[in-house]
Amino acid sequence: MTVSPGETVRRWILAARPKTLVASLIPVFAGASLAYGSTGKLPLDLFALASVFSFLIQIGTNFSNDYFDDLRGADRKRELGPSRAVSSGLISGKSMIRTSLVLLTLAFAVGVVLMEASGASRQLLWVGALSVIFAIGYTGGPFPLAYVGLGDLFVVLFFGFVAVCGTHYVLVVGVGEIWEPNWVAALGIGLVINNLLVVNNTRDCEEDKLVAKRTLVVRFGRNFGLLLYAVGVVGATLVCPLLEKTMMPVFLVFPLGVVCFVKLAKASTRKDYGSTLSLTAVSILAYGLLFALAFGGS
Repeated sequence: MTVSPGETVRRWILAARPKTLVASLIPVFAGASLAYGSTGKLPLDLFALASVFSFLIQIGTNFSNDYFDDLRGADRKRELGPSRAVSSGLISGKSMIRTSLVLLTLAFAVGVVLMEASGASRQLLWVGALSVIFAIGYTGGPFPLAYVGLGDLFVVLFFGFVAVCGTHYVLVVGVGEIWEPNWVAALGIGLVINNLLVVNNTRDCEEDKLVAKRTLVVRFGRNFGLLLYAVGVVGATLVCPLLEKTMMPVFLVFPLGVVCFVKLAKASTRKDYGSTLSLTAVSILAYGLLFALAFGGS
């Protein structure tokens, strides 16, 4: 059966998991706001390169996850979550992994251009290489992070510290200033973004058990998933602002985080989890905007 070009594009867009793509851009915007707040400058060419790098890494990771989860049987029974492209036969596994590798290679190349254009340390090559390696190793390879309960740590580390601080660094040194990292701000971004993963892992808990995907929710139960979500909300919107006063505006996201938590606690159907994931993405977007306004105007 011939698939129309429009349908092909639709399938690839769905495979990119649009609801999660906010996670690729918010850390870059956060790092840019930190840089602008400390230097009063924002080199748009470097900002664009950082955005493209993050976007390509995120989509490449999602494609890689689609492929390797299917190999392990993790996506073949999706009662509560959306069907995945490879497991449902919408995109072949060979096409998926090839496209993932192309995107991740492009991301690394963009990272090299960003490093050279900003005059940053060549040590950033390690950051780029590790980003690509862990994008594949999240669900692939002999020690897949998502299958041994390290997925949450990976998200906080890469979407928080690596993405935020990395963007902050290249934009600061790119205008000839000295970089002073803000670890608390990066932690806040990492925590709020990780709640996307917590929703997914809570939703997929029973199915993950069947394929030995031992996420923290599988290891310790659904209530632990709710605890993780609460830690993300409280840590990002209350604790981090107390430690870093400039972040106080993000406190306004706390009520929305509570609503998301209640929705997750009550979720039992595909629709429930879908709306919880969407609202969590909205809360991340709101957090990122308030974060940018706080630091960008400081």
